[in-house]
Amino acid sequence: MVQRSRVLLALAIALVGCRDPDPPPRVGAPAELVGTPFIEAPRYARNVWDMQRFRGRIYLGHGDSGENRGPIALWSLDPATGRLARGFETREEQVELFRVVDGELHVPGHDPRGRHPDGNFYRLEAGGWTLHRTIPHAVHAFDLASHGSRLFAAIGSGGSPGHPTLLASANRGRTWTPVTDEVQRMYTLFELRDTLYAAPKLESRGPPDGRELLRFDGARFVSTGLGGAVLLPQLADTAGRIIRPLEFRGALVYVVAGGTFDWRPASLAAAQRLDAPRTVALPSAEAVPYDLLVRGDTLYVLAAAPSPSGGSLIYVYATGDLERWRELFRFNAPTFARSFEESGGDFFLGLGSTLRAPSPATGAILRVRRASYANP
Repeated sequence: MVQRSRVLLALAIALVGCRDPDPPPRVGAPAELVGTPFIEAPRYARNVWDMQRFRGRIYLGHGDSGENRGPIALWSLDPATGRLARGFETREEQVELFRVVDGELHVPGHDPRGRHPDGNFYRLEAGGWTLHRTIPHAVHAFDLASHGSRLFAAIGSGGSPGHPTLLASANRGRTWTPVTDEVQRMYTLFELRDTLYAAPKLESRGPPDGRELLRFDGARFVSTGLGGAVLLPQLADTAGRIIRPLEFRGALVYVVAGGTFDWRPASLAAAQRLDAPRTVALPSAEAVPYDLLVRGDTLYVLAAAPSPSGGSLIYVYATGDLERWRELFRFNAPTFARSFEESGGDFFLGLGSTLRAPSPATGAILRVRRASYANP
């Protein structure tokens, strides 16, 4: 009898372990749950770091390079049906970013599993996703960009002399040429008025002290002399990053964020001139921006603020000039949305959380249909 009780107890424990410990999140109208594709991963690793619409599908990035999760599969969804599909399995511990470069979808190899002399990037080609392990000394590949018929990579190397962190390729990434002597990690590449820039982690106080925005002069990256004290307005942290940079109506618009991997948004900034950025006020004073999209002449901003009832109040705003704003919708959720995409007027949002407070709702994919917010 005792033995039978022990067997039943063991079976009960096993069955409990098989159950999903995190029930689907409850969200307020007009949001609806599409699915929770990363539910087998630990909560923080479910962060939906990026969403990218490409050729009729929306691709989803997730993972946790700090705790060495992975390998990470490239999930995607069909916006017409809302169906989620698990796709190509990368050799990464985190997929943080998608880039459409010269009409092709790319993934920088944020944190490859195992040790290899060269770093990764992935390209969606005619035969499917292809791994290119060609970037010299790339412990991390943080960003990719096209400029002047060349492909550029911003990477993190081991920091050793002779292992530069900005590289260019004239043959679609088969071979790479250094375009700087800098060895500190470079996180972000962006263009403003046909000039390419690269940004490391920036100190938000005092002189740049070597952590400066760099500008490509046609041959090499050179210093602009601009550091975080100028480029990261309203950042209380001692250091941070330029997140989600894009060009809109001749200005660079970006999220000012503290930290590097587990980044925390502080404000929305816009700069006609990079030496004079300004903070852009959102309609809700408590809301901070997480993601940006441009569709034609309209900029959309995904933002979140603490909800009086707990969790987060999630907003999507639209503007044509960075001065006048229109709130498309808002809803309550257990946690903030870190990324979003749009297709046919419907918005898809990916929930996220912080490293210190990983929410059980992290990784949920939500949808807000155009019919629920558009004027008749």
